[in-house]
Amino acid sequence: MGREFPARVARILLVEDDPQDVEITRRAFDRAKIGNSITVVTDGESALERLTTTRGDVDDRFDMVLLDLGLPKMDGRTLLREIYSDKRLRHIPVVVLTGSNDENDLINAYKGGAVAFLRKPVNVDRLLNAIGDLHGYRLYIARYED
Repeated sequence: MGREFPARVARILLVEDDPQDVEITRRAFDRAKIGNSITVVTDGESALERLTTTRGDVDDRFDMVLLDLGLPKMDGRTLLREIYSDKRLRHIPVVVLTGSNDENDLINAYKGGAVAFLRKPVNVDRLLNAIGDLHGYRLYIARYED
């Protein structure tokens, strides 16, 4: 059986500068048979530009951000503050995926509006549970069968 999705599934913006972590995240989604569209940007400035640039199509918006904290140009901490200070963006759930062991990062991420905080290496089941918990945000996570 092929992949069949409804007309609108959640679009995910992965903000990650490490190619290995991008690949791990993609493999995790594939292994869990999640077929949502994932767009990757490698720095905070590019992420903010992608989030705030409208192309006039409501289906072009992002519905979730997977965010690393240690990014070039604009770090993830700053990007998180920018997202939640912008009325147009603050409704987008942000899941922090980070290698940081600093408890202040965890506390500040939640204070800054993150809905989940996962430390790398990210456990696939924990990532999927965090994403699954976002159904209250009316995200459609597209699962498919082979």
